[in-house]
Amino acid sequence: MIPEANKMSKKLLFALFALQLLTAIKLFADQNVVDQLTNFLDITTNSEPSAKIIKSPIGTAKKIKDWTLILYISADNDLRNFAIRNIKQMAKIGSNQYINIVVHLDIKISGNKKVTRRYYVEKDKILHVNANDPHSQRMDSGNPETLISCCKWAKNIFPAKHYGLILWNHGTGAIDPKRGRIIKLSELFNFNPETNKVELDRSVGFLDLMNASLQEDRGICWDDTTGNYLTNQDLDYALKIICFDVLNGKKLAFIGFDACLMQMIEVANITKKYADIMIGSQEVILGTGWHYIETLKPFLRGTLSPEEFAKHIVASYKKAYSKITNDFTLAAINLNKFELLEKTIHNISQLLIQCLKSQKNNSVKNTISKSRSKFLCTHFDEPSFIDLHHFLTNLLLTTKNFKLKTNDKTKLKKQLKQELEIGRMLLTELIIASASGKNLSKAKGMSIYFPTRRIYHSYRKLPFAKENNWILFLTQYLNI
Repeated sequence: MIPEANKMSKKLLFALFALQLLTAIKLFADQNVVDQLTNFLDITTNSEPSAKIIKSPIGTAKKIKDWTLILYISADNDLRNFAIRNIKQMAKIGSNQYINIVVHLDIKISGNKKVTRRYYVEKDKILHVNANDPHSQRMDSGNPETLISCCKWAKNIFPAKHYGLILWNHGTGAIDPKRGRIIKLSELFNFNPETNKVELDRSVGFLDLMNASLQEDRGICWDDTTGNYLTNQDLDYALKIICFDVLNGKKLAFIGFDACLMQMIEVANITKKYADIMIGSQEVILGTGWHYIETLKPFLRGTLSPEEFAKHIVASYKKAYSKITNDFTLAAINLNKFELLEKTIHNISQLLIQCLKSQKNNSVKNTISKSRSKFLCTHFDEPSFIDLHHFLTNLLLTTKNFKLKTNDKTKLKKQLKQELEIGRMLLTELIIASASGKNLSKAKGMSIYFPTRRIYHSYRKLPFAKENNWILFLTQYLNI
């Protein structure tokens, strides 16, 4: 938040305002502006001195600790400076007797040279541990084999009781778009002088902006040099190999997405097989990402259980960003019984299909449309991503408006209400922790894809779409 102008120089006021714009969104950034502002702020604030980077090959396994935290940072793109900032934050805490902090970094350095660095992060020291490994000098963050290699390296050299994997980059949730482009910050955010915070402009859809250009695809773990990124299918493949081959059948303690829009039922459908907990944002994530000083601070005092760690990550994110914007979310969900929620959505979808087929005067479609509308249901920068709990709640309150031709309409509506109540209850039970800004106060921690015009082409490829009646419901709804 910007302090009162009469308490600072115009230069510092500009610097803090620039910092808020710089942190605006993890999805897109003008690299020249980022470079200039980052350099300016580093010089004037002197708030984050560089940690020492030391070439220190580590070739033998260390003793087993409670945690190994694996940061898979895909920064061969417009997020380069944010990656550097986050690694500096990690070095403020550093690895200790409780936790190993390891980083796989794909990035461009001076001369536009693409490099891959693997680091072991200690307090005020960043150990460059792959300097003598010819196979890991220039990798592709958008190739699932690179993610597999990263986790294999981390597990073999830094064994632990619990493994947490954080995927750091752009994200597009359940959708793998055909096209993408760099978007100016002003296209998505405005600065509100009354609140001294940046606010999302929800009048323009995220996917609509991306598809307006003829450039390449954009998704999670984007690599500018190769043009590749991890599709949802790639992620499924990589995590399967990691858990069954690298971890010998053991799940990850959690998978975290320091990336936009990933906290969706369709993504959780993939991660549930490979992790106990999923942590991510329903909304776009600010450019500075998770605040890793706050995230790692508890390990200065001791260790944490996976659930305690997940809750703390959400709390630390809220602490960091509630001062900057009212448009933020982060949540952690227990994946061990997630199939119960999926089954309930499957049942709800089937019942809604039956209601649509026997409706009078479009009463069912109109009621559903109102329940998921942007005026009544929490949606995000991509308007086809809506909060699942809020939608189920709205629908539960409005099923009385269904006018049906079928003779068993009372029974059908009763079954639908029961399933809607079960869905809300399961979401409440499965969400371990959830935080949101004032503009998203009814976001409860899990989104679902609900378009209003057509089903996006890549959505049909998702395992969730192939297994669940939700896509059949969408098809029925959109074709009426």
